Amino acid sequence: MSEVKNPKAMSEKIVDVSGYGLYCLSIESFTSFLKNHNIKTKKLNSFFDKNRNILEEAIKDGYLLPIATINSIAYYIEVKHLSEAVELGEEWQEVLTIENCNLRVGTDSAIWIGTLDTLDNWNPADFKEQESISYETLDGETLHSSQKFTITPADYKVKLLGFKRKKILPYPTANFGFVFELRETSSFDSFTNPLVENVNIAKM
Repeated sequence: MSEVKNPKAMSEKIVDVSGYGLYCLSIESFTSFLKNHNIKTKKLNSFFDKNRNILEEAIKDGYLLPIATINSIAYYIEVKHLSEAVELGEEWQEVLTIENCNLRVGTDSAIWIGTLDTLDNWNPADFKEQESISYETLDGETLHSSQKFTITPADYKVKLLGFKRKKILPYPTANFGFVFELRETSSFDSFTNPLVENVNIAKM
């Protein structure tokens, strides 16, 4: 891999995980999935915990790509097409590779990646005309709970890469991150369920 001089070259977007994982989805596609299954509750984490068959269907058909269980810390997040090389500087090392995940991007031409806590009070209207969702802590620090990435509508196979700094830097520097590498596909005839994989890169 080629050396990258800028330590933030992998991504300028950070997600602060406040719960136990990350979600990745297209608002348009995910909303259509909920509508087709007549799911009206806003507490989607609880719903999926009780309806694992529906959760697995959402993952298999690319409507939801959850990454759990991971530490509640800040993560660099990057989304790349397969044709774009993933280049890590010398300060980074790859610690995770998971292939064959599915992701369906709808006509909204975007995906959102954020802390899974967002699914505890789901409201798609919160994302309209937004580029990120953030909030301020009591001591005035701005944290980002969700980030938007512009993606051409299509079905994609996703390779998930996890990386960490070789030398851990002090807070608030993000020392860990995930790259979502996309390859357009014509079929979801197979899939990897990331919920049964060890993805906690902060412990690797």
